[in-house]
Amino acid sequence: MKKVKFFAMALASLVIAFPSFSESITLNWGNGETLTIDTSDSSGANVVGNVPLDIIKIAAEHLGEIQTALANAGVSSSDAKNALNQATTAYKDYVNNSGISTLNPYTTTVNGLNDFSDIMLDVVPNTQIQQNVWANAWIGHILPKPNLGFGINAGVSKLDLQPLVSVAKALGMKNGGDIPETLVMPTITADVRVGGFILPFDVGFTAMSIDSNTIKPIGKAMDPAYFDFFMLGGDVRYAILKGGLLRPKLSVGLGGYYTKGNFGVEQDGSRAQLDFDTTSIVLSTQASIKLLCLVPFVGARVMMSKSNVDWKVHANWASILNTNNSNIEKALSYGFLPSDFSDGVSSKFTDHVRPVLYGGFAIDMMVVDLTFSASYDVVSKIPSGAVSLRLALN
Repeated sequence: MKKVKFFAMALASLVIAFPSFSESITLNWGNGETLTIDTSDSSGANVVGNVPLDIIKIAAEHLGEIQTALANAGVSSSDAKNALNQATTAYKDYVNNSGISTLNPYTTTVNGLNDFSDIMLDVVPNTQIQQNVWANAWIGHILPKPNLGFGINAGVSKLDLQPLVSVAKALGMKNGGDIPETLVMPTITADVRVGGFILPFDVGFTAMSIDSNTIKPIGKAMDPAYFDFFMLGGDVRYAILKGGLLRPKLSVGLGGYYTKGNFGVEQDGSRAQLDFDTTSIVLSTQASIKLLCLVPFVGARVMMSKSNVDWKVHANWASILNTNNSNIEKALSYGFLPSDFSDGVSSKFTDHVRPVLYGGFAIDMMVVDLTFSASYDVVSKIPSGAVSLRLALN
C-alpha cells in the first residue's frame, strides 16, 4: 500500500512538473529516417507511452540537437529506436533497483539548478551590502585632522542549499546527501574609508576573494559542493547632520558593488556549476551617535541589482543509472541522454528593487574600532550579519 501511495504522489507531482506534450514527438533527420515517441497514454508514474517522462522532456527540449546528432552519425530509424529502447530500459532498471529518491534525474537537475539560480539572484546582493559598514554615519574630513581607517570585515548571509542537494543526488553523487541544506554564506573582505575635504563626505572601498577549498572547515562541510567568488565595491556618503558631542550624525549614500564567481557540485564523474556575476547599486541613509566609546547606528537601504547566472552540467549517465549496458553509449551519442546541457537566468536592475534595514553598534577604543552589524532584506527575507575590526581615526 505504501508503494502504491508513493507512486500516486509521484504521478501527481510529475503532472505539475512536466509540461503538456502533444500526442507524439517525431524526430526527422533526413533521408526518410524518422522516429516517433508516443506520449499519448500513461503507463506508470514516471512513464508515458512506455517512455520515461525524463526522456520525453529531453526529446522535447533538445529536439534539434538530437536530430543533428542522428543525421551526423547516419543513423537508421531502427538503430535510433534501439538506442531509445536501451535508454528506456536503463531508466526502468534505475527506478526499480536503484533505491535513489528521484525518479527523474534530468528534470530534477534542471529544476534544482533553476531554483538555485533564483536563490543566487537574491543572496549575492545581500553578501555585497554587508561589506564596508561603518558605525559612524560620517567619519569627518581628511584635513586638518586626518579621519580615515582600514581593516577586515567578516560577514554571513543565509543561503538555502536544498536545490543544490537535490542536484547532487539526482546526478548520482554518493556524498550528495552530506551537503548541508542551509549554509551560513561567509564573506571576508578588506576595506578602507577616507574622509572628504571641504564638503562633509567620506569615501569607502572594499574588496574580497574567497574560495571554499581554501577554508578547510567550510570545504569539508560542503563536500562535494564548492564555491569561489570575487567582489569589488565602493560608496560615497554625504553628511546631512555632522553631529558632535551627544548629537547624532545623519548621512545619505550611494554605493556600487560587483561580484563574480561560481557555485557547484562535482563527484563520480558528474558535475554541475553555476557561474554568476552581479552588479548592485545601493542608496542608503544612516544615523549614528557617539556615547563615550559606544557608537550605535541604524539605517535603511534601497538595493537594485542586475545579475546573470549561467549553469552547465556534465552528466555521467552510466554512473547515474548504474548500468553496464553497452548500448547505452548509443543513447548518449544520439542525445537521448545528453552528457552536457546548460541554461541560465538573468535580471535587470528594475527586476530586483528591495528595501533593506540594518543597524548595529561599534566599540571605539581610541584607534581600534570593533563594529557589529546586522541587516534584513525585507522582500527576500534574508538575514545577514557582519563583524569588523579596523584601525581608525575618526
